[in-house]
Amino acid sequence: MTKYADIAATGSVENVQNTLQKGFEAVGFRVGWQNATKGMAEKGTRGKNTALGALAQYYAIDFEIYPQPNGATLRLHKANLGAPASIVGVALVNREFNNLADTIAS
Repeated sequence: MTKYADIAATGSVENVQNTLQKGFEAVGFRVGWQNATKGMAEKGTRGKNTALGALAQYYAIDFEIYPQPNGATLRLHKANLGAPASIVGVALVNREFNNLADTIAS
C-alpha cells in the first residue's frame, strides 16, 4: 500500500503549481494552498464518509513541491486511509490515489 508518490517535474515551480491545480480540478478535487509549495486537495466530505462509509468516499491528498536546480519534485501524500473499519473504503482510497498519481505524472 503506497502512502506517497514522488513525481519529477521540469519547469518552474509556478508551472508545477498550475499543472497540479488543473490536474486535481480535472478529476473533481478542491485545492487549498497553505503556501506557494504546500497544500491539500480534497474530494467528497468527511462527514458523509463517516456516516455512510464506502458509499460516500472522502479523499484527501497532501502535496508539496520541492524546488530542484532543473525543475521540481512533487510529493503527493495520502492524507486519509478510507472509511473507518472498511476494507472496501480502504481499497477505493488506494485506487483513487494511484490513479491520481498516474494522471498528475502524465
